[in-house]
Amino acid sequence: MLIQLLGRERVFTERSDLIPYCSDYSRIISHEEFGAWPLCVVLPETAQEVSEIVKLAIEHGTPIIPRGGGSSGVGGTIPSDGSIVLSTSRMDKVIEVDPVNMMVTAQAGVNLKRMDELLEPHGLTLAQEQGSYKTANIGGAVSTNGFSMRHNRYRNIGDNVLSMEVVIGDGRILRTGRKVCSNSSGYALHKIFVGAEGTLGIITELTLRVMPKPEVGMALGASFDSWEDAERTAIRIMQRGLGYSGGWCVGSVSPELETGEMTGTIVLGVEGDREEAATTKRLLESMLKEEGGKLLDEKQSFEDWRHTRMFWCGAASEDFAIDDLVAAMPLQHYDEAFARIEREIFPKYGIRSDDEEKRVICIGTRPIVEFNFTYKEKKLSLADKQKAFGEMMRVVAEYGGVGPGVHAVGLLLRDYFGIEHDPVRFAVMREMKKLFDPHNIMNPGKKFIG
Repeated sequence: MLIQLLGRERVFTERSDLIPYCSDYSRIISHEEFGAWPLCVVLPETAQEVSEIVKLAIEHGTPIIPRGGGSSGVGGTIPSDGSIVLSTSRMDKVIEVDPVNMMVTAQAGVNLKRMDELLEPHGLTLAQEQGSYKTANIGGAVSTNGFSMRHNRYRNIGDNVLSMEVVIGDGRILRTGRKVCSNSSGYALHKIFVGAEGTLGIITELTLRVMPKPEVGMALGASFDSWEDAERTAIRIMQRGLGYSGGWCVGSVSPELETGEMTGTIVLGVEGDREEAATTKRLLESMLKEEGGKLLDEKQSFEDWRHTRMFWCGAASEDFAIDDLVAAMPLQHYDEAFARIEREIFPKYGIRSDDEEKRVICIGTRPIVEFNFTYKEKKLSLADKQKAFGEMMRVVAEYGGVGPGVHAVGLLLRDYFGIEHDPVRFAVMREMKKLFDPHNIMNPGKKFIG
């Protein structure tokens, strides 16, 4: 029936065609780890086709795994056995660019980078340069509440959602609201699907707020003799409320220092019209110097800023991997929490903190922190990796934070999802799941079980 609906060229059933859809950036491979193969992969092009697929799935009790660019770092798109993987890759049309009202409406499968390219002739930008900028789609980025390194100026993608079209778990097509910049006439339904990971419905179309493309872009950086000095300066910069694009504060251990003490580096991006950017840059330079920072070469700072804002996800090789828990938590407790994690958790699992990026704070109106670690890929089982992440999340929760501050929960963190939620909130979320997905077919086994 799926072939009848979509045509044979948009329904994959051969295992050789299914293999690329059995894993994502988390490096979990469903058929190797669980013996799980999807029934098929489907490539719809319209919301109506998605609705018909959902109705067929309900009729046969078949799970649906929505998939965007496949860049989930937590196993958010790993298929369960006998499931339908619904790829939004063919849903890649920009429906309307509205320069007057500063918004764009597009299907969920439009790539983040391509969106910026399409907006450029209009003098606009989405400016959502995540670690998966070249591969992620806008639907997937919203479904995981993705984080942009330029968030201080342009906000994160979830903040810029104005309205969306979603096929919910009973097959109905829901339009969450009109295409307006503000709406208090009803419930903000679009917010429910931000970060929902496809567990409540499949996003098919989005209306997003866009920004003017900056006239100039530049960067500046400074080094500090200690992590404490860099961290204090970073917090002061955030408190000042200047309109820089984004940046980071990194603590690292130099091999030249036998004491093992951390030095610190701050890099900041500045964008806008020429006069605005020059003023902001001058104020930031003054603050960095006042706090004892040694200004870095501007050209090198700009290269670091350009490179890191698009390629800041963990890297992997055949036997060595870098990974992280990206958390949102009170900054005053970050160092203490990391010290506990290094002391109490890392040794149990044969992992260690990354000396090159031993501490990381992404600087902006919504700062996040990273707990970076390295490990031997073949020596850490998925079960132990899940336990290690769970114990880190528990420590973060003790200090009032949440572990998946940006990457969502997926398969990797689902068993520990409840750590960060009180019983009433947890119960309400389960009730929401039943309301929007009464047949429990929408990405089951992700975020939480059941």
